[in-house]
Amino acid sequence: MHIPDGFLSPAVIVTTYVVVVIFWAISFRRVKSELDERMVPLMALLTALFFAAQMMNYPVIGGTTAHLLGGASLGILLGPSTGLISMTIILVLQCLLFGDGGITALGANVLNMGVVGVLVPYILFVFIIRATKGKQLFVGAFISGFVGDVLAATSAGLELGLSVPTFLYGVSIAVPAMAIHHSIIGLAEGLVTAALLKLLITSKPEVLNLSPTFRHLSSFKIHQVGGLPLEKN
Repeated sequence: MHIPDGFLSPAVIVTTYVVVVIFWAISFRRVKSELDERMVPLMALLTALFFAAQMMNYPVIGGTTAHLLGGASLGILLGPSTGLISMTIILVLQCLLFGDGGITALGANVLNMGVVGVLVPYILFVFIIRATKGKQLFVGAFISGFVGDVLAATSAGLELGLSVPTFLYGVSIAVPAMAIHHSIIGLAEGLVTAALLKLLITSKPEVLNLSPTFRHLSSFKIHQVGGLPLEKN
């Protein structure tokens, strides 16, 4: 899903950078109030984990590459603003150190994986938990991971398809190719997201009470999620 240099048209490059700069400005302003300093070790751990996971990918015909994303886990556990910053760190390091994704395409890659891939799963997870009164934690995590991965890939395919003739394939090829391949990866994404939540509930349940996502849920008078009691704000 990492788009290299030379694949996007100038119009798409400029547009994606402008959109991402807006989200960066909002996120950096909000992260001070969103992130509890006790969550910093978890942020570092998740950033390293998904940095490694994204390095394992395979080529996609009519697109770029398919791989685990980690956006849902970052958004759910760290909150949308911190999750975006974490994903940005991952993508910048991969771009500068390993050439995985281009500098001109960094705005598009952050938009796809850091905005769509983090924010959409966060919103979907919160909606599912609220709708089920906290009873479908793992179902919500799985669905959020799956949908976030597929939509991030679809967004990348759309940007590539709109970049013709800079990119060889149009929207009709790039979007289905990315979406179909990542619908398979999305199943693994959903399972990983649910498994991480299960691991934290089992071993470190107090960490989730520090998560801005779960603190947000407690404000809606949902004080138990998947058997985990939530602390009131």
